[in-house]
Formats: sequence, structure tokens, C-alpha cells
Amino acid sequence: MAGVLTYSGLWPFTVMIAAASAVLAWEWGRLVRGEALDGAFYVHGAATIAACICAGMGSAWLAMLALGAGALAAAFTSGSPGTRLWSALGVIYLGVPAILLVFFRSDAAFGVSAIFFLFLVVWSADIAAYFTGRTIGGAKLAPVISPGKTWSGLVGGLALPTMLAYGFALWLGGTWAPGLALLGAGLALACQIGDLTESAIKRKFHVKDSGQLLPGHGGLFDRVDGMIGTALAAGCIAVARGFPEPGRALLMWP
Repeated sequence: MAGVLTYSGLWPFTVMIAAASAVLAWEWGRLVRGEALDGAFYVHGAATIAACICAGMGSAWLAMLALGAGALAAAFTSGSPGTRLWSALGVIYLGVPAILLVFFRSDAAFGVSAIFFLFLVVWSADIAAYFTGRTIGGAKLAPVISPGKTWSGLVGGLALPTMLAYGFALWLGGTWAPGLALLGAGLALACQIGDLTESAIKRKFHVKDSGQLLPGHGGLFDRVDGMIGTALAAGCIAVARGFPEPGRALLMWP
């Protein structure tokens, strides 16, 4: 479904990201405040949806302004003083990757390719890390944060995306394949960091899963934690190389 909506056009993709952002706002409230449908949730959800729409219209400043205002409002509407900072951080942490994905898709020439490249990196990193870690095992990567993750899983989660990124470059053409392979490795590392970050947040709030949206697999946050880290890293690269054409900035090397 994600692939179909990505290919269908900018606005179907934007609607998908906005809907996912609303679900993530619900899960974030459940995670950090213990309440899913409170005032902070409605503020968080409205801010991220508005930011996605602004991003789809091509206005980066309005999108960031919506997130900034939403973060402040979420802090003020959070019921407990101890959760105000986390409520505000949630708007930024979950909102910025959302608008970055919309901006990547908005690139007329390379938007579809850029999104599918990010999907390829994240999905292959998650799959390879899981199966490599289960098969080889070995020393734990971060036992305090995520006891199930191993160094062998990290290596596998970097190796496969690197190889697939090289193949993607050959398929795409017009870019330097070794450069895109190195980018794939870097984004795969960002994916693993995103995964560990979510694990650390859940451990802080003594929660096993972010939600029960996907029976047996936890919540949506549990499924997209790696994409959050990857999108943030990809966005930094695009900004550094020329954000007006973010897809080209991400894929075309040197």
C-alpha cells in the first residue's frame, strides 16, 4: 500500500504521511502521558497534519512554523508538568521526518525514486539485522536499551542496504554507484540509531510496545522508528547539498 500511494502522486503520499502522523501522535500521548486522547494529542495531531499539508504545498517555513507552534501548544496543554517537555519533543521528533518525506516526494524528477530508495534502505536494514542477529547471535549491542540487539545484527543491517544501494544506483543511472552505496550504509546506520532511540524512550516510560495497532507487532511507532532516523539523516544531506531538489540531492553523486 505504501508503494502504491507513493507512486500515485504527491498528494496521495502526503495524505498517507499525514494519517500516519496522526496515529503516531496518538501513540506518543499513550507512551509519554499515559493518555491517548487528551488535549495535547489533538494539538500534536493537528500540528503535524497541518505541517504535512504545508510541505505538500512547497512551503518549508510554514511547515516548520506549524511544528514549532504545535510543540509549544502541546507543552501547555499537557496535563502533567513532568510530561510537558516530552509532549513538545514528540511534535518535533515525529513531525520533522514526516515533512521531510513529503519534501522528498515533491521533487518532480526524483521524488518517487528517493522515497523508494529510503524504503529500500530501511526495510532491508530491519530485515537483515533481525535475521543476522537471530542466526549468528553474539555480543549484545546495547543490552541496557535493547537486550535483543547484537553486533552481528548491526553488521548485517549495514551490509545488505549497502549492496542494495549499489544495485539501486546501477538501476537508476546517472549517479556514482560507490557513493550511493556509502550513503546506503550511512542511512542504514541512522535507521539502527532510530530503532535504538525508540527503545530508549519506551524503556524510560516502562512500556513494551508503543501501541496495539498491529497485533503481535506493537504500534506504528514500533514499525517506523528506523524510518524516522533515516529520514532525519537524509534530510540533513539534502539540505547540505541543495534542498530545492531534495530527491536529486539525495541520489545524484558526486
